[in-house]
Amino acid sequence: MRRLRSALVAAALAALAAPVAASADDAGSATAASGAVQATLTWKAAEIGAGDPRLVVVRAGATVFDGSPVAASQSCSEGGCSYAPSAKRSGPLQVRDLDGDGEPEVLVDAYSGGAHCCALTEILRFTGSAYSTSEAFWGNTGYDLTDLDGDARPEFVASDDTFAGAFTSYAASFFPPLVLDYDPAASGGFRDVTRGFPSLVRKNVRRALHTLRKARRRHYETLGIVAAYAADLYLLGRGREVRPYLQRARRRGDLLAADGRAPRSYDRQLLAFLRKQGYR
Repeated sequence: MRRLRSALVAAALAALAAPVAASADDAGSATAASGAVQATLTWKAAEIGAGDPRLVVVRAGATVFDGSPVAASQSCSEGGCSYAPSAKRSGPLQVRDLDGDGEPEVLVDAYSGGAHCCALTEILRFTGSAYSTSEAFWGNTGYDLTDLDGDARPEFVASDDTFAGAFTSYAASFFPPLVLDYDPAASGGFRDVTRGFPSLVRKNVRRALHTLRKARRRHYETLGIVAAYAADLYLLGRGREVRPYLQRARRRGDLLAADGRAPRSYDRQLLAFLRKQGYR
C-alpha cells in the first residue's frame, strides 16, 4: 500500500514507542540485582548488532549461569541482536520476581534490528539447580513491566503486534493493548489478562477514536485504526456493537484504504481475524 503522508506516519510511529536501536553497538555492559541474585551482561562491538553477548548470573554467591542469553534464539541467530538501551528502559537487563514466588527472574531485552522490528526478551528462571530460558517476542512495540493491580507481580504491558500491517500499511496500523502475567506453567509462559484491566482498554479506545477522527478528516487510511477499535470493544465485552459500528462506518465513508474505500470483504476479514486472535 502507499505510505501515509508524513504527519500521520510520524504520529503512528510515535504511538508505537518501539525500541530504539542502532545498526551496530559499541561494546558495553549492564548489571542488575535483586535479593540473592546478581546478573551481569556484557557484549562486544560488532558491525551489526552486538557481538558475543555473555550473561553471568550469580545466586547466593555461586555462579549458576555463564553463557550467551540468546543461544537458543532464532531472532538473534543471524546478524546478532542489539542490547543498547531502549525507548522504554535505561538498560537491557532486569532482575525481577515476575510470579511472586520470592525467587527473582533475570530478563535480557534484545532487539533484532530492521526498520521497526523486532523486540524480544529472554527470561531466565531458576529451577532449583540451574536456569531455564524462555523467550518472549514483542514484535514492533516492546513492553513495560508494571504492577498494574498492586499484587507484587508485575504485568507485561504491551500491544498486540499481530495487528501490525494486518489490514493496512505498517505506519497506519493501530494496536489494541496486551497485558500478560508471567506464568511458567501456562502455555508459552504467559497468561493473557488484558480483560482484567478495562481502564487500560478504555484509554486505548479514546486514543483510537481520536486518531480515527484525524485520519478521516484528512482522508488517510483508517482500516488499521478501525481494526484495533473493534478489538477493544470485544475486550470490554461490547462485541455486539462491532457489526453495527462497521455498517455505520461504511455508510459514512469512514472505512478508507490507501486507494479509496475499503472493499466489501473488509468486514468479514476483520471479524474472522478477531476470532482467530481470540477477541471474539
